[in-house]
Amino acid sequence: MKQYQIVSWVIIIGLMLLLQPLDRAVEYDRLVLGLQQPTPWFQIAARGAAGETELAVTGVTGVIVGAALGGFREVAATMLWMKTHEYWESGQALQVKALWLMRLVTLLDPHWLEPWRITAWHLAYNLYVETDDPALQSKYLQMGVDCLKEGVSWNPDRYDLYVELGWTYFDKVEDFEEAAKWFEASKFYPHPEYVDRLVGHAYERMPDIPRALDAYDYRLKRDPTDGTAKGATITIRERYLHPWYFMEEGRHDKALELIDTHLLAKPDSTLALHVKGYLAEQAGDTRLAYETWKRAGDGSALDFHAQRRAVELAHELGIPTQDTPQYIYMQRQARTQKRMDGSVPGRDNLKR
Repeated sequence: MKQYQIVSWVIIIGLMLLLQPLDRAVEYDRLVLGLQQPTPWFQIAARGAAGETELAVTGVTGVIVGAALGGFREVAATMLWMKTHEYWESGQALQVKALWLMRLVTLLDPHWLEPWRITAWHLAYNLYVETDDPALQSKYLQMGVDCLKEGVSWNPDRYDLYVELGWTYFDKVEDFEEAAKWFEASKFYPHPEYVDRLVGHAYERMPDIPRALDAYDYRLKRDPTDGTAKGATITIRERYLHPWYFMEEGRHDKALELIDTHLLAKPDSTLALHVKGYLAEQAGDTRLAYETWKRAGDGSALDFHAQRRAVELAHELGIPTQDTPQYIYMQRQARTQKRMDGSVPGRDNLKR
């Protein structure tokens, strides 16, 4: 063995010995805090044999494997994570390999939040825009969401991944009900103030005006100087609360008349169009609802929620349309939920 190789191994072994107390401290904290243990190596190998991940990729060098087997999983994960960036920046040819390595990092050190966040981002955002196939785009959305849900399951006592998942639902899937749910869940743990506002934003875009107002009022109780929340409550009360009340009273014509008045001043207002689309649906005017949602979707390439609602109503009306990734995603979720509901026997059918 050449002299420089011997020196390299001595340095690596020395670093491992120096990091041993830190590694033990991390394991102790996990035990005390009740966090799940990382996936054992034999299970990772079994997953690799089943085709879920790829242990024989170039990035997994002997040094990395040695570090992991020697009890330095965090060190191995860090070294591997550096390799994923190298692969990803090399272009599309190595991006799939980079994703496999990212997945391996989450198995090695599931309590490290950055790999979950970045892996989901690459799936739901970067790979999403690499294709024009709506079915494939919906698959990437699903993979990104699933990645973050698994990350939350490993780190249930930290707000970060709840918010990241909520934001993916809010910004990319535009399933605002799910977004609000995950934003709300993050509030059980210490979190930055902007999370409270995100809850209100999600209810606004849904739209659910009373719940949006409640969310912003809650934020103002915590911080009366929050200008964003204050402005939102003023806008809601001036423009949208009265049409909503008329809708709840069954006075749909009056509700639509009021919202049209606001649209005269701001014809491209996303929130006003969302509210009008919802009001039209509640009034039973499917054609008007379709035209309103389509107008909102056509007016903003990023209004995936409006585009999805327009597709759903187009199918209902028998109007030819092209399915969007978000529509395909939501349909898949509905089918999955239906299968799950069907697999649970009713109380009357339970065997005694």
